Formats: sequence, C-alpha cells, structure tokens
Amino acid sequence: MRTTISTLLMSLLSANAVAAQHAMPTTPPPAEAPAAAQPATPSAGVARAQFTSAVQDREPVDNVETLTTAVDRVFFFTELTGLAGQRVTHRWEHNGKIMAEVAYEVGADRWRVWSSKQFDPSWTGEWKVSVIDAGGAALTTQTLNYNPAPAAPMPETTKPN
Repeated sequence: MRTTISTLLMSLLSANAVAAQHAMPTTPPPAEAPAAAQPATPSAGVARAQFTSAVQDREPVDNVETLTTAVDRVFFFTELTGLAGQRVTHRWEHNGKIMAEVAYEVGADRWRVWSSKQFDPSWTGEWKVSVIDAGGAALTTQTLNYNPAPAAPMPETTKPN
C-alpha cells in the first residue's frame, strides 16, 4: 500500500510538472508591431510673420517692432504652410484705416512672400498688417509703431566777447 501511495504521488507530481510545461508557452507570442509613425504635417497657416527692414535671399534680415520717421520704408515678411493654390492678402492698416492690400497666389506648401510700405513722416501711430485668407479671415496680425524721430539737439551758440 505504501508503494501504491508513493507511486500514485510520484505520478501526480509528474503529471503536474508535464501540465505546467504545456501551460507555459515555449516561445513568447509575437509583440504587436507599433503603429507606423505618421509624418508630421505642418498645419495650414502662417509659420512666421514679421516686420523687417529688408529681405535678402527670401529671408527677413531683422525683426522690427518700432520705427521712427527717420526710416520711410518697411517690409512685412510671411512664411505660409499648407496653403498651396490659395490666395492670401497682406492688409496694411494705419490707425484702423486700410491703406493698402497686396494679394498673393500661394504656389507651394511652403511659400514665402513679402510686401513693403513707403511711409510718409506724418503717418505716425500704429500700423498693422493682417494676413487674410480667401474667405476673409485673418490668419495672423502683427503691429508696428511708427513714431516721430527725436528732435535733433540745437547746436551750441557762442557769444562774441
């Protein structure tokens, strides 16, 4: 009887070991492949917009926020993305009054355009340029202050002795 119980116990232990081996996978299941990364698509609109004193090689040379009447011309540079085939307009406003509109046909998904304005020294105050889409919505607006130039110092006069 003792042999039977020990044989039976050995059989059960053996059976459990075999069952445990079968329950464990011999190779791990293949990992799910990560979703393919989607290329980043630039959103449609204005990537950059700024006033500048000049444009060289299709790039602004500086970023101007304030000018004095000692300067009589300024450029407005805009880099557009995702607007190929659409029309955009630079709307120049002085103290709330539209002074000029310059329209462009956007020729590619990345498109750089600029317009310029010749100032009269009497046109001091706030200037705004809005980039307007074909539907009339402003994509962005930038502001420039055009201030009177400081008065030149009076030359010193000498009194005769």
